Amino acid sequence: MAIRNPGNDDNLLKLQYLRLRDALGGYYSGKGEQVLNVATTLRVLIHDKPSSRSLLFRLNPDYWDLAIYDKPPLHPRAVFAVRTPIRMTGGGESRIIRPTFGAPYQMVSLQHWWNSDYQPLGPLRLSKRTIVLNVADKDGGAHVDDKVPDSHATLSDPPFRFGMDNGGRQLFMQPNMAYGITAQAGCEMQECLERHFPQVV
Repeated sequence: MAIRNPGNDDNLLKLQYLRLRDALGGYYSGKGEQVLNVATTLRVLIHDKPSSRSLLFRLNPDYWDLAIYDKPPLHPRAVFAVRTPIRMTGGGESRIIRPTFGAPYQMVSLQHWWNSDYQPLGPLRLSKRTIVLNVADKDGGAHVDDKVPDSHATLSDPPFRFGMDNGGRQLFMQPNMAYGITAQAGCEMQECLERHFPQVV
């Protein structure tokens, strides 16, 4: 079996950066299926397994120390929160808004960003790692599973209610929050790559 030449890793990173950028552009323009490409690209960039190392590890073995934007943790007693900004559109539908990195964002290490508690779901606290890998590994980014964790099913199809329309009827919005969080993580990673690896831009 051939050994991959590490001199080509910058080119591989550029390909993954372009894949991420284009998938995010598609997702935020209304092509929701592009989030599967976002999830799979994040998996390639940072997810280590016993049998293989991430692309960022190949480029920088200390990649877990890289700084990345993240939202601060929620109150410890929070039961649920919509962590991605949502805009109402016509007909009671919703659209996830692409993040900008002003307040309340803060800089944290990539390891903290990927592994720390992020999304409350009752007594559970889900990390971005859990949410993104479920999208990649359960919903068809890398493969499709017959069974998914209850937490992923809840985030993927929650029964949210937001206010009344002009006729006094309850508006129901059912955004896929797992996809919204994955896309948000993709935006955070895109900015991180542009800052730490300017050669990919």
